[in-house]
Amino acid sequence: MTDSTAPVRNRRLPAWLGPWELMLAALVVLAFVLASVTNPYFATADNFAITAIGALGLCLMVVPMAWLMVAGEIDLSVASIFGLSAAIFGLTLRAGLPPWLAIITGILAGTLAGLVNGLLVVDIGLPSLIVTIGTLGLYRGGAYILLGNEGISDLPPALTSFAQDSVPGSLVPYGFLLFLVLAVVAAVLLHRGAIGRKVFAIGSSAEVARFSGLAVRRIKRGLFLFSGTVAGVAGIAYSGYISTVRATNGTGLELVVIGIVLIGGVSMYGGRGSFAGVVLALVLVTILTSWMTLDDAETAVQYMVTGLLMVGAVVVPALAARIRAARGRQTGARS
Repeated sequence: MTDSTAPVRNRRLPAWLGPWELMLAALVVLAFVLASVTNPYFATADNFAITAIGALGLCLMVVPMAWLMVAGEIDLSVASIFGLSAAIFGLTLRAGLPPWLAIITGILAGTLAGLVNGLLVVDIGLPSLIVTIGTLGLYRGGAYILLGNEGISDLPPALTSFAQDSVPGSLVPYGFLLFLVLAVVAAVLLHRGAIGRKVFAIGSSAEVARFSGLAVRRIKRGLFLFSGTVAGVAGIAYSGYISTVRATNGTGLELVVIGIVLIGGVSMYGGRGSFAGVVLALVLVTILTSWMTLDDAETAVQYMVTGLLMVGAVVVPALAARIRAARGRQTGARS
């Protein structure tokens, strides 16, 4: 005989796994099945490895962008930092610096670019959207000034091997391991760490967070530094993947990065979102891109699909909120 007075466990989904994340998971499964059925080359180990290697730069930049947007900020210059860091890396390498020092120099260039963004937004008080639109052109223009239409192809074999090869005995690229480590650490800190709670609080209301004693300026400045540094790493890794440094590297990626974060359910106003949703959105966009690439779809079509998903990510929650509000008013009227 069971004890009817025994406490009943309230089994709930984790806070970071809600209806939006479940919907994204369903879309990922649907896209995967459709791609596998319609294209025999999609669901192969080689295609997965190639896709993971090719998407490394995009994957890396999504991580800090998720943190920035949760904090209520945005960085449209990430792809330009990506290109500028690679350009500086290539030039210092050609100038005779040891490869490891050239890599550090390129990454530091990304860090400095992120710092400039942070100072303009945080310390001067300019809107991050306007600032990073400006630095998008500034940093990309700097890459063109440094390289013009020239390409630098004499890259260190260790870099190209890291960016192109897989772990022996598997099809897991070395670079993908870097993303996994960064993503796991970022996810744990965002949802379980004190810094993550502070970032959510700042995104919900920077003014309230400031009055609560949080170092809002320092945290936001640190997030822009984080974004610039990771963009620098991504730009150099991508150069190794294509074995060439060009001023055009990464052009247009900023819209895809921001789109993935929005599709993942992070509010464009800050204070809401989950890293699980962002990762699911990243997987969804990567699957769709790989599928369309195998079917020889033009780049414009791929951008259009990402744009439609972005619009849906904004429109669907807004419609759901209006429906809930209307039902609430009807319930109140009946009572």
